[in-house]
Amino acid sequence: MKEYFEKDLYEILGITYEADIAKIKSAYRKKARVCHPDVNNNTPESIREFKEITEAYEFLIDENKRKRYDEIRGFSRKRAENSQAKRAQAKQAYSKTTNESPKTEQPRKTPPKEEKQSFSNVFNSILDGLFPEDDGHEKKKNCKPSNGRDINLNVSIKIEEAISGTHRTINVLHTEMCPKCEGRRFINGSKCPMCKGTGEISIHKKLNVKIPANIKNGSKIRIANEGNKGCHGGKNGDLYLKIEVEEHSFLKIDGLNTCCEVPITPYEAALGANIDVPTLTGHVSMKIPAGTTSGQKFRLSGEGIEEKGKRGDQIVTVRIEMPKDISNEEKELYEKLKNLSNRNIRENLKNG
Repeated sequence: MKEYFEKDLYEILGITYEADIAKIKSAYRKKARVCHPDVNNNTPESIREFKEITEAYEFLIDENKRKRYDEIRGFSRKRAENSQAKRAQAKQAYSKTTNESPKTEQPRKTPPKEEKQSFSNVFNSILDGLFPEDDGHEKKKNCKPSNGRDINLNVSIKIEEAISGTHRTINVLHTEMCPKCEGRRFINGSKCPMCKGTGEISIHKKLNVKIPANIKNGSKIRIANEGNKGCHGGKNGDLYLKIEVEEHSFLKIDGLNTCCEVPITPYEAALGANIDVPTLTGHVSMKIPAGTTSGQKFRLSGEGIEEKGKRGDQIVTVRIEMPKDISNEEKELYEKLKNLSNRNIRENLKNG
């Protein structure tokens, strides 16, 4: 409390000590609009200055605090002296213009005390551009509607889910106007305790979202009105989900076709076989003809990706793979095969 009596609160607001309540309000309103941190990029200097004029206003608008302040600072004595001097001048001027003796001045009736109003209500009205009317009722100004911002999130799905469609539970962090300060950031000259001076609060929300079948990597899904909330009647923003299709450990995508590489044994390549091959819709049986070579490609019709009524194929490349560890019986069989074979498969190689 002591520091208030050391400051000239009237000078801070740019008024004289004789100012009435209406002038104090008017001076504060003008200063608040110019010095408010929101219009000064929230610089430390603007915050300090705004807090100072707010404290001066709050002090002087309180009748008891102002009376005590004026007594300590000597403004009450000066006001009384000025009042007496003005009355003396008025009597002298009256005596010169009439022969009648001036009537004894009747004591003025003490005006009714102005109804007290909480500073927070007055401050909110100031920021809305209006002060309370003379009858003590507040008149709130209609704020300009402000639309909420859109929210963008990435969602990862597997290739199988992209083909067949799926559902995802999405955690969305919304922001909306702080209900305590109504987005103004400050209350009584200090940062709002609820939003910490940001003017917004965060709210978590879970949404169950359907992801349609045959969706492509990089596609976006729009969910209307699930973005950040609008202010003062403005529209809510939208939620945009960007789909990221994860790479498959086995299948690769080539347009509408899927591609894979499958290992086969030497005897399957030589004698032929039926093998199981994974696809997007499950395992299917594929025939390996006798005499198949490593790197040979086979086509599984209709096992690719479907789009606009068309469906691709799955291209299977086989690779002859030799087991790392073979038994003694297998070695004996390979020896017999070596002795039986008289072909030179490298006869066409040319010397460098």
